[in-house]
Amino acid sequence: MKAKAMYLSASMLVMALLVFPTGASAQFGGIFSPILNTITGPIGGALTDINQIRSSILKTEQQALWPVRLITQAQNYISTIKASYRGWMNQVYTLPVNSANLQMSKSLESAFLSGQIGQVGTFAQSYTSTYGVQPASGAAPQLNLQMMDIEDAVAKDATVQSMAADQATTKMLQTAQRIEDEAQTTAPGTAAMVAAEARAAELASLAMQHKLLAYQLREAAIQLGHRGSILKQSTSNTQNLNQQILNHLGGGQ
Repeated sequence: MKAKAMYLSASMLVMALLVFPTGASAQFGGIFSPILNTITGPIGGALTDINQIRSSILKTEQQALWPVRLITQAQNYISTIKASYRGWMNQVYTLPVNSANLQMSKSLESAFLSGQIGQVGTFAQSYTSTYGVQPASGAAPQLNLQMMDIEDAVAKDATVQSMAADQATTKMLQTAQRIEDEAQTTAPGTAAMVAAEARAAELASLAMQHKLLAYQLREAAIQLGHRGSILKQSTSNTQNLNQQILNHLGGGQ
């Protein structure tokens, strides 16, 4: 602020000498000459020292705190990495994997590969059309009806979870690319903010992974329950058969 005030005073003095007529300049020359000598002498030397100090501070910042050469090197490295892999990685992420041939199967596959949670309604209809509806009560043993019902539920839930995960993955990839772009152009001193944003995105990704892992555990538990139910049903059928044989032989009680 002091340096700006000194520059302003000097500028006003020069303007005054230019605006006043020659006679006035001669009349007031005795007043302005000492002031001008002071500005161009001690004050001018002080301004030169201030500029030198500021240049020295800026040089120290560029060499120690925010080294321009290393920052430029890091930015060029990010540009090289982006040019090397982003294009073909995007192709990998969008690689078509659908392989169904029949119309109903193609509709179902298209729904659960859409990566859009808004397609859940379409998926539910296609699932029923592909795998059939739940039999009415009394059409099969109650245990079989319950097993069919829970397995349909698990299959639908798992597929919906995968659709949500695909959608979240797309958003996460977009966030990762945006953070990568910001890292390429970030200003010195703001790298910590970009790093914090990357950490937050990493935590969101881990949360989604844990959610999918928990569902895999539930699905494994359902499969174990299914196996146990089959064994229980087989044991019950065997007992009933033994009782019928005993009854037929006359030894049943």
